[in-house]
Amino acid sequence: MAGGVQSIERAFAILRALSLGPAGVTDLSERTGLPKSTVSRLLSSLEVEQAVTQNGDGAYALGGGIADLATALRGAQNAIDIARPHMVELMELTGEAVGLNRFDGTSVLTLLQVDDPASSVVVRDWTGEPTPAHAVPAGLAILAHSSRAVQNNLLECELETLTDKTMVEPSELRERFAKIREDGYAWVFQEFASDINSVAAPIVDASGRTTLALHVHGPSFRFPNGLDLDELGLRVAATAQRIEAQLNA
Repeated sequence: MAGGVQSIERAFAILRALSLGPAGVTDLSERTGLPKSTVSRLLSSLEVEQAVTQNGDGAYALGGGIADLATALRGAQNAIDIARPHMVELMELTGEAVGLNRFDGTSVLTLLQVDDPASSVVVRDWTGEPTPAHAVPAGLAILAHSSRAVQNNLLECELETLTDKTMVEPSELRERFAKIREDGYAWVFQEFASDINSVAAPIVDASGRTTLALHVHGPSFRFPNGLDLDELGLRVAATAQRIEAQLNA
């Protein structure tokens, strides 16, 4: 493990050095203080990942993979900035935590969570932590509006059973996707954790892809606590659509 961490640190040292401008192996060795053999080895690995590219004169520069990461980071930050005021409004309306989520293939990552500071019981903040897409409504809402290939990629995996209510049977999940598309939102009752209920709606980007979702979750003893499930779901969906409209403007 220590060797792996050291390699990552050294690779980042090379990338930071290249942020100053193109350079050859010798120059990068001098900039980073690393042996030329180490620099050469790491450059080869970084080139495979398109993190660096070699110019015609033999010098290396930052590659398209870095630009892709920067674009994704800017997109995520833009989504957070746009979504935050809508999330605060939804949190004040429901009295429960509201989250913005991004889909990463088989899991969803919470980009931002807004909690009610007046709540007597605050649920865990999942920001930055991946959660299984099949067990949370944000993942189900995104998958329901994704291509068959994306759905198959998840359904062909061995899905984890997190509680006795977690749905893992592919045929049942496909039926669930169809119902979510019809409703416009997804509810999950104690499928990810035995003490949490949640509802989510998808956010579609300008290219028609669904990679984001908005959710509300709270302790199962008080959420939804007899409230109208359809009304709550539609309210979350309406908020997601307002975020979507601003993102795609």
